[in-house]
Amino acid sequence: MYTKLYYLLKGANMKKHNIIFILVLLIIFFSSGISYGEENKAIVIIVDELNFQTIEKIVNENDYGMGFINIKTRKPYGNESFYFSLATGRKVGAKKEYYKGLYKDKDGTIHILGFEELYAYLKKRNNNVHLNILGEKLKKQGISYLGEDSSAIIAADSKGKIKSGEIVIDYNDNWLINKTNEHLSKSNILVLSYEIGDTKSRISTLKNYINNFKNYNIMIIPNKVSSNMKYIVNNSLVPVVYINGESKGLLKTLSTKREGFITVGDVYAELISTQGEENVKTIGNKIDIIKTKDNYKESKTLYIKTINLILIASIFHGIVYFLQCYISYFLYKNRLDKLNQINLYNYFILINIFLSLLMGVSSLHINIFLYLSVNLLVTYIITIFIAEKEVSGIGLFSTFTYGIVLFGIFFYPELIYNSYIGFNNLFYGARYYGFNNGIMGVLLVSSIISYFFIKDLIKSKFLQNTICILFFSINMVALSASYGTNTGGFITSVVLFLIMIYTNLLGKDWTVKNVITLILVSILIFAINMYFDYHSQDKSHAIGFLMRIRNFGFTEFIDMFKIKFKELIKWTVLPPFSIVIIAQIISLKKLKNIVPNYKSEYNIIILTAIIGFILNDTGMITFIYMMHYLISLIIYENINKMNL
Repeated sequence: MYTKLYYLLKGANMKKHNIIFILVLLIIFFSSGISYGEENKAIVIIVDELNFQTIEKIVNENDYGMGFINIKTRKPYGNESFYFSLATGRKVGAKKEYYKGLYKDKDGTIHILGFEELYAYLKKRNNNVHLNILGEKLKKQGISYLGEDSSAIIAADSKGKIKSGEIVIDYNDNWLINKTNEHLSKSNILVLSYEIGDTKSRISTLKNYINNFKNYNIMIIPNKVSSNMKYIVNNSLVPVVYINGESKGLLKTLSTKREGFITVGDVYAELISTQGEENVKTIGNKIDIIKTKDNYKESKTLYIKTINLILIASIFHGIVYFLQCYISYFLYKNRLDKLNQINLYNYFILINIFLSLLMGVSSLHINIFLYLSVNLLVTYIITIFIAEKEVSGIGLFSTFTYGIVLFGIFFYPELIYNSYIGFNNLFYGARYYGFNNGIMGVLLVSSIISYFFIKDLIKSKFLQNTICILFFSINMVALSASYGTNTGGFITSVVLFLIMIYTNLLGKDWTVKNVITLILVSILIFAINMYFDYHSQDKSHAIGFLMRIRNFGFTEFIDMFKIKFKELIKWTVLPPFSIVIIAQIISLKKLKNIVPNYKSEYNIIILTAIIGFILNDTGMITFIYMMHYLISLIIYENINKMNL
């Protein structure tokens, strides 16, 4: 071939610079082929712990993406569960006692002892984990391993085997670099288990290692929370670093839609993506790096803000729960002389919910003491002012709250996420974006109260009906996959829409025709929501779940139903939720017997709250907040009529 090329060039009597030009093209062609082979190499470094100080020391000279990942898995908790979650792309639980160690054959194959028992336990609890295991999925590309613990699970195939690697690690620069080069010549992905401990030398070695392979895709993921990041509320949120040789910023995926946060499933999806593989059955999504000026500083601020928000949420949720028990106690004791005082407290909470949403546009959360001072002081001033005026404070602030929630969901979601009522508990890791079940309940109950508040101010029947259709149609849009992304809340809003149409537009005419019409309308609304969700670029978890049912079969639904049902039962029976719910039921029964004017719209709120409770795994929070608004409304509307 080269001889023919030589005579061709000679025969053509090409000039010297033309020959050089061709040689340059050949060099570029072959070198580009080599670099292409390196671009899809990936290294996953599992460390014992990772904090901001360590990150600053090991990657301060590199461009990198930084964010947080929740390492919480299904029960039983432990490293084995976390590694299997990374390997399968979904949260699973495995019994750590099944793991018996590592063994290496003469041919270099690594065996995970006890893997068969671990894997059988997983498949028993989740029928579809075997369809996605990383080591099996990327067997052709190859995954190797360096380490001496159960993190080898990440690299194993469905039989617990790894084709190449080492089961004893030497924390020496040359050894690590040479072994990495050796095994990455046989595979495209390397899983490295690296124990940092408290030694400065290992941090230095890790820094040198990263610098040596910085042209590869490198993920650094801790398997536990660092001691100086372990707060009362944080047992599972850890920082994660991703170097892809391209950009510097905050990590983000379609799974979270939040800058700075990714999920366990996203790690799996990204590794699949680096190998040019597409898998429609994955739960996670590809990881993006959103460019920022100072990702390290912004990550620290994001972490502090998240810690403060969960503390703020805990404080104010606690106040609401305590007040409900307080009201129940005095109603049970027939202390009606306390209702004026209780009415003032109810004002305070409802105004505070509105104010917390309004404060979501600020950055006061970075200083928890400043936030609490401003929040409580302003709430107190407004409460006293409203209490002295002859105005329906409950109806007025329900309307204000409804308006600001809609503004937030349609135009500025961070406003909701930065409030204690709309804050998604990122430390729990169940929901990252969209409406949580607390704000969903507030949206629905405030829409009902504000509708009747406005209705009483309007005499035109046509306008009343128009507002009815408008309000409860907007609820469905706000909770749909395109905005609020709360499937249980969306279904609840559809039922509420039908209730309001039936009671206000159809005049409670319970005919077969009307019933069939309402059922068909509800099915149509749900189908339209799923249609637009399916064809949207940013698919919600709901449509993803339906697609997995289509791909995996009905067992996917059964597995998810079991998980959600157990969550609902667990949170409902655990205090303080169980105590508050019982207290609210006592309050409602007592109020129904003593108030002179028990309106039918009260029952609409109760029915909606029950539906929201049943359809969501944390539906008890929906119920509690809807009942809080209802009890506040009943007391306010009847307090003067009871001659108190």
